[in-house]
Amino acid sequence: MDMAAQIHQTRKAFPDFYHAMHWLSPGAARAAEAMRQELLDEISTHNQAKWEFAGTKLYTRALSPGCSLCGQGTWSCLFINGICNARCFYCPSEQKDPGPPMTSSIEFERPKDYADYAKKFGIRGVAFSGGEPMINFDRIPPFLDVLGRDVPDLSHIWMYTNGTLVTTDRLKILRDNGLKEIRFDLSAVDYAVDNLKKAVGIIPIVTVEIPAIPEDMEKTKPLLRKLADLGVNYLNLHQIRCTHFNLPKLIRRGYTFLHGPGVAVLETELAALELIRHSLDNDIDLPINYCAFTYRQQSQKAAARNRNAAFIKKGWEDITPTGFIRNMVLSGDLELVENISKEIEKKGTKGKDWSVGKDGITIPRSLWPDSQDLSALTLTVKYNATALRAVSSMRYPHITVQLNENRQLIIEKDDRHQGIQITGPQIFAFAGKFLGLWEPLLNQTQPGLDPELEEKICRFENFSRGLAPYF
Repeated sequence: MDMAAQIHQTRKAFPDFYHAMHWLSPGAARAAEAMRQELLDEISTHNQAKWEFAGTKLYTRALSPGCSLCGQGTWSCLFINGICNARCFYCPSEQKDPGPPMTSSIEFERPKDYADYAKKFGIRGVAFSGGEPMINFDRIPPFLDVLGRDVPDLSHIWMYTNGTLVTTDRLKILRDNGLKEIRFDLSAVDYAVDNLKKAVGIIPIVTVEIPAIPEDMEKTKPLLRKLADLGVNYLNLHQIRCTHFNLPKLIRRGYTFLHGPGVAVLETELAALELIRHSLDNDIDLPINYCAFTYRQQSQKAAARNRNAAFIKKGWEDITPTGFIRNMVLSGDLELVENISKEIEKKGTKGKDWSVGKDGITIPRSLWPDSQDLSALTLTVKYNATALRAVSSMRYPHITVQLNENRQLIIEKDDRHQGIQITGPQIFAFAGKFLGLWEPLLNQTQPGLDPELEEKICRFENFSRGLAPYF
């Protein structure tokens, strides 16, 4: 999506506040990008700085096991409740929903149902969050117990908390039931570390996870060495994102907002990079991970689509790296289509691995014809997204996934693009660019893909690389 379209989308999303929000002018955007680049250049001089996940996640030294599983798309966050005893200005939701526990808008009152969901969907990491999960502490041990017993592939379980309700006895109960990591939002308690200290030595991994608040830099810079000295294992810094709930508070703080697939705060990204630079320049032995909004928008959504797509895609469809279902139809000259059919019949089973319909033949990447000149045909590429639901919306095709005898879920498959038509030499350019098939025919020189066509396809096939542009 281009900048004009994203600006239009943001105007529609925040019609009552858009003109009260401080947006970057072109000149200010260039200055901010120059400032960011200066920070990144200085960070890159240290060999402890690393990038993962299409260059959207910057970290130093190491990532926590939970963050690695998040990036790999094999984690699930179970919201124990939706209520909190803190009133953080950056919180994206109202925090007035007592529960029950849920993930992906699916309620799981019974731990057994959630464990069966985790097993069925290949979940290897589970995080408990809220709200403040300690408010309903009694809900957590039963989930830990069943997950540890019934999900053999589960490798890491962690929990988010503001720490106000942490006690030594509770920490030992969590540890004894299998909790591997606890993450404290110290900004909710003005960076007090008293309750965090209780966790060090009890929970195997202790992490601090906070938004990078620019006004708090005088507190957070000295905090870094204190955390390292206390034995904290990781620090995760978040970019503040904008929602209808927190927007009035963010406006009052005078923040600068960034357009994009979602709206984020400029100053928090620069603050996070400054903290990373400070830690490296001062050789503070504390691994830091910057969780940028562009990472969350891309990787976490793609992970959910990927998990669902594996259940509902047909044998002649592919799953793209971004989790969309790709459907490719070759149509046109009947004799050529027939020749292609004969070729791929030797590689796959009709009706299972490929299909024929009135529109042509539908093939996956693995059956791409490598001995035919396709330039006389039309390649139509369609993309679908998936959604997990408790019940069908009755708007899209769906399948039922049976978790156990008492519980089932629905996976729906909606249209994201009903057909991008590609013709002539552009078919080979598409195959080379997005299918990794640079020699599909006669070893001929490959043409470049038309830039407008490439932009249209890219958002379904590839992650946008690097941190988001400023505008």
